[in-house]
Amino acid sequence: MREFDNDGLILAKYQGEIFASSIEKEECSSLVFLRRFFKSDFAKKMDLGDITLLTLDIDEAFSSINEQFGKSTYGKNKYPYEALYWLGYMTRYISYTRNCSSYFVYKTFPPKLILECYNGFHTQGEEWVVSNLLEKIGRTEEYFDVNFRSKEILRKYWNK
Repeated sequence: MREFDNDGLILAKYQGEIFASSIEKEECSSLVFLRRFFKSDFAKKMDLGDITLLTLDIDEAFSSINEQFGKSTYGKNKYPYEALYWLGYMTRYISYTRNCSSYFVYKTFPPKLILECYNGFHTQGEEWVVSNLLEKIGRTEEYFDVNFRSKEILRKYWNK
């Protein structure tokens, strides 16, 4: 596990702002935007954890995603600003501290699940949130370990 240092904090706040700003800057629904973000090259760039590779300009994220996938107007449901900010912050916190990709976090903790937890979880500490999200999906901290997941896949394969 990596320490949540100043670079991690900057990235988490930046991603929170991107997610919250998607309400105004994107025509598509929140969930469509989130899917596009987590599958984007921009998210992969953020996964490197190096703030010198980013301008930290929110518009950079939107133009990069729209350049990669094109504009989308699909869906209309938007989540509240505060919930989207928290989602962005928490998913970057998890990705940064657990050294895993944004997409892995997205697949492990679907945005809808995290957003449903917002009211009860957003006032708690980050580690409490991670622990309780893991509990909700029936996993433990070791799930973030690549070797653990590889062994799990092999066990399933050999038990068939």
